[in-house]
Parts: sequence; structure tokens; C-alpha cells
Amino acid sequence: MFSATVSAPTTASPAPHRLAGIGWMVAAQACFAGMNVCTRLGARALPWSEVASARFLVGALLAWALARARGSSLRITDWPNSWRRTIFGTLSAAGTFYALASHRIPLGDAATLSATAPVLVALLSARLLGERVGRGLSVAVFLAFLGVTAVVRPSFEAAADVALIASAAAFFYALAMIWLRKIGPGESSEAVVFHFSAFALVVFLLWSLPVWVTPDLPGLAFILATGVFGGAAQLAMTRAYAHDHAARITAFAYLGIVFTHALAAIIFDERPTLWQVGGSLLVITAGVALTLGARRPETTSIEESGILRRTGEFATPSTPSTEGERRA
Repeated sequence: MFSATVSAPTTASPAPHRLAGIGWMVAAQACFAGMNVCTRLGARALPWSEVASARFLVGALLAWALARARGSSLRITDWPNSWRRTIFGTLSAAGTFYALASHRIPLGDAATLSATAPVLVALLSARLLGERVGRGLSVAVFLAFLGVTAVVRPSFEAAADVALIASAAAFFYALAMIWLRKIGPGESSEAVVFHFSAFALVVFLLWSLPVWVTPDLPGLAFILATGVFGGAAQLAMTRAYAHDHAARITAFAYLGIVFTHALAAIIFDERPTLWQVGGSLLVITAGVALTLGARRPETTSIEESGILRRTGEFATPSTPSTEGERRA
């Protein structure tokens, strides 16, 4: 299985802490699923870029508030890598929210395509970071590819472009996480998240101006709920990683796909085909196998070393750094 090792020992977590970590991760994924649903509901009457703006407004405010509470600096020193992380992250956010808002692709399928990002991170880490990966990575990539093919098969003719954009968003997310790994230790988590969220907020507000629609009360409620659910998921995920090892906790991050499919079936009357169910299961299997395969007694995985740290992201399974875990 996938393993990219670093020289950091791991220790066993007490059972109560493990259970608390799992509980927080389940709560985080439920909130991410709520964010996905509210994004689609808000996009019925509003441009998707307006909905995305609310998510990053809350993200920027949350990073600022945490920096104030912790006494952390919001100053950026590693500008080249921070800008690369921010630009790729914003491109990923654009594709993710476009797909979540589109009514031409089932909501659960959009969430499934986004969930391929961790596999792409592992695939790119060997070439761009020089991280060592195990032979099991090829199996995970193959399973994820089969899963994506099965997911997009039923709606390919009607929504091939949306599926392609969602897949591209996962790729840009992976690139954002690669450059996040390259950011020096002098940057605080809050600074990186604030810089990314503030930039994305400005981009999506400008994107919205030509098609701006002043929301009515229901629309305002949906976009605010998008931001609140996203912010709550970010906080819950931070707490989850404070209680247990990243590799074990991340395996539960794929519950977000299950929750999103379940809510979409209830709210939008989406009925996934056997192809879509099978594809989602393959993507989940690839991600979980990748995560669990990274668990070695003497080392930490690439995720635990920080490849997915300081995210402040949207609905993609991800892992903050051990530094973030200590600070949580």
C-alpha cells in the first residue's frame, strides 16, 4: 500500500481519544454534506460563484478569529509557494463549486469525483516532492480510475463537461496540497488559510459581478448555511485530528460521499444507478486503502507529515499536519 515515510515516530492513542476523533470526523463529514446540499439549493436561484463567496467569507473570518485567539501572525513570508498554493486552491474551488451547483450531474457524483484528490496527491508527491511511495499506490490509482469511469458513465453524454471540470478540480486540489507541503515552517496555519480564503473571496465576488443576483431570504439562508456548514466542518475536522493519528482518522473522511448521496436521495430524489454506487465504492476503497496502507508502526505517512495541512478547504477528504494537531 501507499507509504511515504518521514522520520517521525508515532504513538498509540488511547481508545477514548480515538473514539472522540472518529466522532469529530463523522460530524465534519456530515457538515460537508450539508454544505454540498446547501450549495446546490442556493444555486437554484443564484450564480454558483456567489454561493462560493459565502464559503470563503466564513473561511477568512474563521482564520482571522483563530489567529486573534491564538496570537498567531497572519503575515506571509514564503510568497512564491503561498501564491502557488492559493492559485491552485482557488482553481480547485471554482471547479468544485461549479460541479456542486450544476443540476446536470447528480450531487453525489460531484462529491465522489472531488474525493479522488487524495489519490492524486499521492500520485504527484513522488515526482514533485521526491516522497517515497509504495507499490500499492498503483492499485489505488487503478481503483480510483475505474470508480470515476463508472460514476460518470450514466450521465456522460449530458454532463461530460461538468464531470471533466470536477475531475480537474481534484487535480488542482492535489497541486495546491503539493505546494502547501513546500511552504516553509515560518508560516502559521491561520496565515495560509486567511491568504487563500481572502484571495478566493475576492476572485469569486469579481466573478459574480456580471451575473450578480441579489438573494431573497431563502437564497440568503442557503448561501449563509453553505458558509456555516463549511466553517463548522473545518473546525470539527481540526478537532478530529487532535485526538488520533491522521491515517486512521482520514479513513472516515470518505463518509462524506455516503452522507452526500443519502441527503441527495432525500432532498433531490436522486436515485443512483448500480454503476454510480459501484463507482463511489471503488473511489472510497481506493482512498481508504491508500490511507490505511500508510500506517506503519515506526513512521508517519505523507498525510501525517503535513501534505494536507492548513487546508481550510471545502469538501475534499484531507489531513492537517502534526503541527496543526498539536495546535488544535
